[in-house]
Amino acid sequence: WKNYPVVPGLIGILIYSIFLLQLNKYLFPKINLHKSYFHPGFFKYISLLFISFILLAGGIRGGYGKMVISPQYSDFSKSEFINQVSMNGLVALDRAIRIRVQNNNDDFNMTKAMGFGDNIHAAYSTFLGVDVGPTPEDQLVNLIKRRTPTSITLQEKKYHVLIFVMESFGASWLKYHSESFNVLAGLKQHFDSDIYFQNIISGDNGTIGSLLTVATGIPIRPGKRFLSESKFLQMPLTSSVHLPYKKNGYETNFIYGGKLGWRDIGKFFRYQGYDNIIGENAIKTELGLSGRQGTEWGLYDEHYFDYVLKRLKEAKHPQFFMGLSTSNHPPFEFPESFKPLPLEIPAELKKRISREQDLFIKRFEAFQYANQMLAQFISRVKNSSLAGNTIIAVTGDHNFWGFMNYSKAEMFEKYSVPFYLYLPPEFNTAGYDPKKLGSHEDIMSTIFNLSLTDSDYISFGEDLFAQGPSYALNSGVMASDEGVMYRDKEFVWNDKPLVDPTSKSFASKKLRDRYRSTMAVVDHYLEQLYKQFKQKN
Repeated sequence: WKNYPVVPGLIGILIYSIFLLQLNKYLFPKINLHKSYFHPGFFKYISLLFISFILLAGGIRGGYGKMVISPQYSDFSKSEFINQVSMNGLVALDRAIRIRVQNNNDDFNMTKAMGFGDNIHAAYSTFLGVDVGPTPEDQLVNLIKRRTPTSITLQEKKYHVLIFVMESFGASWLKYHSESFNVLAGLKQHFDSDIYFQNIISGDNGTIGSLLTVATGIPIRPGKRFLSESKFLQMPLTSSVHLPYKKNGYETNFIYGGKLGWRDIGKFFRYQGYDNIIGENAIKTELGLSGRQGTEWGLYDEHYFDYVLKRLKEAKHPQFFMGLSTSNHPPFEFPESFKPLPLEIPAELKKRISREQDLFIKRFEAFQYANQMLAQFISRVKNSSLAGNTIIAVTGDHNFWGFMNYSKAEMFEKYSVPFYLYLPPEFNTAGYDPKKLGSHEDIMSTIFNLSLTDSDYISFGEDLFAQGPSYALNSGVMASDEGVMYRDKEFVWNDKPLVDPTSKSFASKKLRDRYRSTMAVVDHYLEQLYKQFKQKN
């Protein structure tokens, strides 16, 4: 309502409808059926109806031959935008419904769909890289358990661990940052001085999917419902990332700047067993806020971070926070006390904007505000006694791409989000690869090994500081060190995160196997856990 001209649009539609009505009355006056060409004659009516259906079918398909604009052939242009808009809406909707209905059928076999037939052992063997044939099927899930290394330092000291998923924090925009187009605001100094992985993609292309991937370590399964909106809503997940901290004496918190009823996330995280579930109302009460202190989506980020800082300073036990912010979201508003920094749109970017320029500026002012509040929070931690015992991890839930069209060369970059880490000075991370590929399920696998000693956890991702092959899996794109797969087409890297926009083959079997085995193993893990849950309840 605030970002779109709803009233003028409705008035325009009304005027246009009246115009069409009058035009039709003029062009098609009342027909004298006795003199009409179409009366009488049943054959003429049937012929006209048949021809209309043929024209309609051709319009929907985009033609009458084999090579038509259908899901199979919709990737025909170098312009990703043209590819996206080419598919007929009814065909795309029908395809989405068919996939959803099929995959949510209780009889749907993900193992078979991923090409392993009925052999779940083959999926585990491919995923783990070892033969698991002798392992009974009901014991397979134990093979995905891992353990953090022993650390004398971590036996004596526990660090607060803060995981922030920032609303609409896309990485592709950061390359345009400059003093005159200051999108990062104060975050620039932290990104430069701390750890920043550049080639991370979000677990999903929407907020709820990515949040749940970070919070549970479970990648999104194709066509399946989100965990918080499925039969798994009330089921405690052994992969829930707060559990290793809870077992180590941490107080665990889920914090959301908005209302906890959104997508049932309050219920979902309560069932996961967090000690505290904190939403907009609790923050307002705790901070003594009154009146309007945010947008329709939730509190301004300054209050969100004020609350976390307050809790850390008052904490008597080590704290684990999993949080989702709200400010960088339509309607792109921020408090009057915030004075935006320069946002002069670069000439290169100005050519690519697909929305009104004033709305584009509002969008980036909200982005800048969220980044500035996060930067101030990090600075306050660094400049306090918390600096030596706090780990801060930041990522985005997804990029926002409604303001610019992406080319094929940017297909990986389109889905990229930052992964920033602040670690106390005693951590030695020299030699880390900032260009290492990864996705949301890798984040907690990385942080577990930094912050816990001799602790068990379940993971479908990898430690980004470890040596070995890199993978990035997303519901829209997947990548390895050799190249990118997008809509079942192969592309080699040009200069990460950019790819060569012409289709070029690479050794993609390992990447395909990684994706197929991950989906099969994840689904098997969830179904086995659900079976045990139903037996107990």
